[in-house]
Amino acid sequence: MYAQNTVITNDTWVYSDAATTNLAQKTKGTISVTHLNDPGRPSGGTTTPPTVTAYQIVKGTYENGKFVGYVKDNSITKEIADLSAPTSEEVTAIAAEIRADTTSLQGIRMNRSLIEGTSDYQYTAEVEAGLYLVLASGADTSVYNPAIVAVNITSEVLPTGENATVGENGSVNMTEYFNNPQNAYLKTSTSGFNKDIVGGSTPLGEGTNTEGDTVKFGDTVSFKLDSMTIPEYTNAYDSVVYKIEDNLAPGSFESIVDLTVKVGEVNNVPASVPAEGENPAVTNYTLTYTKNGETTVDEVAVTAANADAFKIEFTDAYIRAHANQAVEITYSSVFKDTAGLNYAENKNTAKLTYSNDPTDSSSTKTLTDSTYHYTFGIDADIDAQDADHNFETYELNKVTEALKPNETITNYTDVAAAQDAPATKKSSKALAGATFGLYSNSDCAEAHRVGTAVSDSNGHISFRGLDVGTYYLKETSAPDHYSLNEYIFKIVISATLNADGVMTSYSINTYYKAEGDNDYTTQIGAATYTNTPAINESTDAVTNTIVIANQDGVDPAEVINSALAVLPSTGGVGTIVLTVFAAIGMAGFLVLFIISRRRKREDVK
Repeated sequence: MYAQNTVITNDTWVYSDAATTNLAQKTKGTISVTHLNDPGRPSGGTTTPPTVTAYQIVKGTYENGKFVGYVKDNSITKEIADLSAPTSEEVTAIAAEIRADTTSLQGIRMNRSLIEGTSDYQYTAEVEAGLYLVLASGADTSVYNPAIVAVNITSEVLPTGENATVGENGSVNMTEYFNNPQNAYLKTSTSGFNKDIVGGSTPLGEGTNTEGDTVKFGDTVSFKLDSMTIPEYTNAYDSVVYKIEDNLAPGSFESIVDLTVKVGEVNNVPASVPAEGENPAVTNYTLTYTKNGETTVDEVAVTAANADAFKIEFTDAYIRAHANQAVEITYSSVFKDTAGLNYAENKNTAKLTYSNDPTDSSSTKTLTDSTYHYTFGIDADIDAQDADHNFETYELNKVTEALKPNETITNYTDVAAAQDAPATKKSSKALAGATFGLYSNSDCAEAHRVGTAVSDSNGHISFRGLDVGTYYLKETSAPDHYSLNEYIFKIVISATLNADGVMTSYSINTYYKAEGDNDYTTQIGAATYTNTPAINESTDAVTNTIVIANQDGVDPAEVINSALAVLPSTGGVGTIVLTVFAAIGMAGFLVLFIISRRRKREDVK
């Protein structure tokens, strides 16, 4: 990653330009780099520590066994005005030469070791007197700019003896600026990254979880991306990148509303600003909207109104001009009625990409963070976004009569082979065609209706897109020939999310107000679903392992309709039978009437 002349060795190595007398080797000292504790980049499942290499840019000169002074390495084209104190511009220009491999400088690969009694590492090398430019590469999150460190001479006359040394050691702290060139010129920059839900829900009253929330269809969810700082880049970087991308869960959110970019103290920074008296405008960043990964839909450009993702990429000039300034992005979006239910995460993932290696302009670091959004369904898919773990739940059953103690609800579909989950259930008494309203208030007024459902052929009454909370179920229309169930049922949906925002359990319990009760205290249905999620830290991908608590004892609430007595229909067989009986009755009456008249006449005679 450095110039081809880099020398790689596991042993102490000293470079000398005094090959004939080897006097320079008698000025040895140790240079060290401390506080470079970045864990490094992952490589093949492990983490590779950063590499630190030192290049001698100022050397000692020797004459007649004496140290004479310092001189710049003649392979460097950039001038150094003051050899004892190179400026930041001079240092970064020399680093650029090294990166471009236009010098014959040899590099010393410094050795990494743990500082005794601490958790800090240091990099060291034994070298001859001179000034060294230090470059770090392979860091994970930190941006390390070029540094300088020196080994100084403390005597003009070189001592005798092969191992004699008059060098004064030098060190560089990789987190600070230093004015004394014996130590360093350096500034380390690191950008964090965080995505939060702003003003989210509070499942089970445990406080707002900024990484996950529960919502209903149509809710507006607000987001904030922060903890970002634009790193300080020197001219050692030919070009720099600082880019933020945010991808909403496909099909779960619609449009991007009120997108605002804040840098430092400037709120709502525009993508471009008019140049003074001139056009075109000066560009701060480019803003790109996409839908399903495309910038156009049906040959029409995607806008905020129909986008499910956006990208903000700051320009090189803007990045360099706003070093060490905080970046914050806010926006909101509406939760769609096509979102996944129950354990479907409806995950939104944002990422930050930025340059972090002055030796390789194409090298970048990417930080990611995700939020999770849950909505619930009764008699619905438990996780349609994960086909291997999906099945249909069964919290409500519309039936013609209650099951007897020896009767059971039976499976009627196969379950995914990937998990031992229960198949969808069906009551042998299932009744289709009953209409229900779901309400947010026990008065079941139309103004409080949140959903309508009709029982299907399996007796299931399905409602979708519900938040946690309390609801009231009322039958509004019974199937033909069945009486209306006049009870009102209370349904309580609750959930628990972990610190990562991932749901670990939810339950749906059903109650009704029995005769003599003042409240809905009699429980007639219960279902609890627990989860042990596994999160891939590098991708934020979630794998759910869903378990039904008391699996064999999941008890769906039975909403019963009794059959009415059936009257004969007009013009049917029943009508004909009644007509025949009526005719026979009339004939008998006439016969009796005639007989009675004859008797009266005979009596009169």
